[in-house]
Amino acid sequence: MELEILVKKAKRGDKDAFLELMLRHKEYLYRTAYLYTRNRDMACDAVQDCIIKSMESIDGLKKPEFFKSWITRILINCALGELRKNKRFVQEPEWDTEGWTQEESLSREEKMDLYQAIDRLDYPYKVIIIQKYFFDYKLQEIAALLQMPLGTVKVYHARAKEKLKRYLIAE
Repeated sequence: MELEILVKKAKRGDKDAFLELMLRHKEYLYRTAYLYTRNRDMACDAVQDCIIKSMESIDGLKKPEFFKSWITRILINCALGELRKNKRFVQEPEWDTEGWTQEESLSREEKMDLYQAIDRLDYPYKVIIIQKYFFDYKLQEIAALLQMPLGTVKVYHARAKEKLKRYLIAE
């Protein structure tokens, strides 16, 4: 409830409310951007772009309760934009595997293989896998985030898992 009040204040132009929203979501925003870019500098740039774009367009947010989905969509677009912009500069991704999975039985090498396999996925498969397994979003929430029908997200989810399985078996 308090989050919705902050969003409403930010929509009315309250810069302190907007700052509070960003501070509350800063770790989530960075972590999400990092999962897409695999590079600290690019993730920071994506978060910065996201904050600027969201500040400029927050009055377009129709329902305050969807703030997190709204800002996540902006962030994903900013992260993908950073990847496109810096494609020729990205050599090897930085693999910071500390605290990224809840499964502690995976070795560092297995985690790296998993992240490399996820990285090979195309949009929207990559988005679905990251939001589902790293942030525990339900498929219904992912459908709202991607603005796709739930049935389409379910099909893409199944295809993404199948592709990951093939990528991991091949490696």
